[in-house]
Amino acid sequence: MEGDIEVTYWIDPARWGRGIASAALAEFLAVERRRPLSARVAEHNHGSIAVLQRAGFVRVGEETSYADGVGRDVVELVHRLD
Repeated sequence: MEGDIEVTYWIDPARWGRGIASAALAEFLAVERRRPLSARVAEHNHGSIAVLQRAGFVRVGEETSYADGVGRDVVELVHRLD
C-alpha cells in the first residue's frame, strides 16, 4: 500500500469472537518490526476495527474499492501503525 507493508487477515466467521485475530496480529507485530504498517478494513467490520485499534493502529483515511467477496464496492478504513 503506497510503499508501506500492509497487514491483511481473514478469520472464518464461525470463529469470530475468540481472540484469534488479536492473538495472530500480536504475534505478527512481535516478529515484524518494520514500520510503518498499513491495514484496511471494511467500515462495517467493527470487530476488525477494534482488533487493529487495540494493537495501536490509528485510522488515517478511507477509500472505496470493489470487494470480490461481497460483489460490490465497499468503503475501507485505512489504518496505520508507526
